[in-house]
Amino acid sequence: MCITKEMTYFLLEGKNHRRTINTRTEMASVDLQDVSTQLNNKISSIKRSMQLKNMCNDPSLTNILQKIGLELSSIRGILDIFQMQIQQQQTELRSLQELKNAVQRNSEKAHHLLENIPTHLPKKAAETSTVPAKDLKVQEVTAHPEPEKNSAKNKHFVREIEYLLMEEFNQVPGYMKGRMTYDQINAVIKEINATVKAKYKILNQPMKSMSNTTRNQYHAFKEQETKETKGQYFFVEADIKDFSHLKVDKKFHVILNILRHCHRLREVRGSHHVRYLLL
Repeated sequence: MCITKEMTYFLLEGKNHRRTINTRTEMASVDLQDVSTQLNNKISSIKRSMQLKNMCNDPSLTNILQKIGLELSSIRGILDIFQMQIQQQQTELRSLQELKNAVQRNSEKAHHLLENIPTHLPKKAAETSTVPAKDLKVQEVTAHPEPEKNSAKNKHFVREIEYLLMEEFNQVPGYMKGRMTYDQINAVIKEINATVKAKYKILNQPMKSMSNTTRNQYHAFKEQETKETKGQYFFVEADIKDFSHLKVDKKFHVILNILRHCHRLREVRGSHHVRYLLL
């Protein structure tokens, strides 16, 4: 049998047509299945709703639902309280963190101050004994009969140079202090105070208790005095050499110039000496 081109085309068209019909049938079945599933879900939902509606008509079930509703409201209230407490604790946590940072900063500052305590500050005072209240009257009675001793101590009071404050140091012109530091200046003040104290200890000492060397020093100190130094406390460069470890050099004179600028000293010249009066 001879198959022509027209017959071949007809057979191919038939196969393609059947394939198209099969594809459409499969798609239609898939769509129907989805629709069926959706309808079944809706029917199930309607059945549950009907069941719940029927439960509402049952008094015993209604009481149960009301209890459940009350419990849910209570749970919701507890959750709100928990949420408020969580927010409060978060706020407190932030405050504690800020406090911790502040304490840490203060601790670092205190540590820095501890490591950089100026050398001129006084040391820790000796511990004082506590006296019971019943013994205070006895002390008051025994304290009054000694005015002569107290007055004797006041006579031996020696003026000291006040230590320089940081504000004063910062106000000193740069050309005047150069590379001089705050601690260096106050260290010199400490040595000067010790020198003046040693000098006037000799001047206040009774002549009878003096050795020959001390008596010679006494007369030398008296020769340094003038009308301008009467009633004043002063020192000269020789006193610094005798009673301190300082070197009377250019650096020392720079510090003296700073002390004059800060109104701690005043110069009185004459009779081969430069006297530095304590203000």
